[in-house]
Amino acid sequence: MDGWTAIVMAAGRGARMRTSKPKVLHRVAGMPLVSYATKAASRIQPGSTMVVVAPEAREAIAGDLGDDPEYVEQPEPLGTGHALAMALERVPFSTRHILLLNGDMPFVSGETALDLATLHVKRHAAVSVLSAELPAAAARDLGRLQRGARGKPVAIIEAVGAKPSRAQTIEVSVGAYAFDAEWLRGAITTLSPHDSGELYVTDLVGIAVAGGRRAEVLTVPWGDEPIGVNTRGQLAQAEQAMQRRLRDDAMASGVTLIDPATVYLDATVSFEQDVIVLPNTSIRGATHVASGASIGPNAQVTDSTIGPGVTIESSVVRSAVFESGVHIGPFSHIREGTHLGPDVHIGSHAEIKASHIGKGTHIGHFSYVGDAVIGEAVNIGAGTVTCNYDGVSKHITEIGDGAFIGSDSMLVAPLKIGAGAITGAGAVVTRDVDPGGKVVGVPAKNLESRRRLNTAVGSEGGRTLG
Repeated sequence: MDGWTAIVMAAGRGARMRTSKPKVLHRVAGMPLVSYATKAASRIQPGSTMVVVAPEAREAIAGDLGDDPEYVEQPEPLGTGHALAMALERVPFSTRHILLLNGDMPFVSGETALDLATLHVKRHAAVSVLSAELPAAAARDLGRLQRGARGKPVAIIEAVGAKPSRAQTIEVSVGAYAFDAEWLRGAITTLSPHDSGELYVTDLVGIAVAGGRRAEVLTVPWGDEPIGVNTRGQLAQAEQAMQRRLRDDAMASGVTLIDPATVYLDATVSFEQDVIVLPNTSIRGATHVASGASIGPNAQVTDSTIGPGVTIESSVVRSAVFESGVHIGPFSHIREGTHLGPDVHIGSHAEIKASHIGKGTHIGHFSYVGDAVIGEAVNIGAGTVTCNYDGVSKHITEIGDGAFIGSDSMLVAPLKIGAGAITGAGAVVTRDVDPGGKVVGVPAKNLESRRRLNTAVGSEGGRTLG
């Protein structure tokens, strides 16, 4: 929308959270609280977005949000009105309207922000407020919206100053506002401090009405959008509500959740149709799951790309890429930087780290593969270890197509094992193996060389060991 600047309030110290980090960086469904507000604000396509922060929190918040927003410091915690005044000093005079969102209310959606902005422009209002009707018990910490005889908003009364009410439901301000920028520049200077010494944004509604300007209200249904986070209990409430929303969205898009209440998703996860997620499974971060995949039970998948038809049983997967038909687990750990080609099988109790593994390769169980490049159709026997760390540096193990690595092989990197090569069970391989070669023993030697050596020793002793 033309002529808009968005401002997000993120300077709260979070005293009731009892936390050493900025309140708005506490996460709901894997995303910082404040990122929900900046995402919602982006729906109106503002010319710029400003985030008001405490000076000591600026670096941490910028670390999560990046450089796209403009950061405005509020040096003293003098209330929401003071924070808005700090930001207003930086708003271009070409701005005609301002959208203001609280950084601790993750459920105000982009569609709601757009609806509020649209109503504000259509009605030529000085100020427009987002409200909701809540049960009285749920409205205790929120400002009360007062309406006049014609049903228009006339004031917002902060919860600490509100009179007791016997009403079962109370209309509250949800913490989202639209302002006429020109009017706001004058009105902000008329705010008076409350007993706490703070200036309140909520007083701007009364100032508009007293000055004969139009105030409008957009009311959203009772649901998740009024949930704000000021305490650990409210953080847990927000997490539960967001999980319900994400599960419902996943199922609506064609994902089967066998037991939805035991599946945990991040807001950054995406699914294709016909995925199955089994109980006690967490899917986190920037994970994409393709059609036909099955994840769980008891699986953890984070920041990974899961291809079509992949199966992950009771395993942990982090920052990995799986192509189609991969099978993992149970009880394996796939770590950062791993890329598994089509139809790779990783069985039980295996750990794979920073390795590229080709199509159809089989790593059955009880193996560690780290910093390796493994070709297609390779068999890795049980107990195989790539000895990739010498105490100072990590080294690469390369294994060619069709190689057979015997059980309990120790592959001491840097090492190259050629296509079709074989290592015997228990071999400690310290030297490169040629394509088609066969090595056995400790340290491993070429099988033909070992036979010749044994024959020579056996002849000297009157017997043959070959």
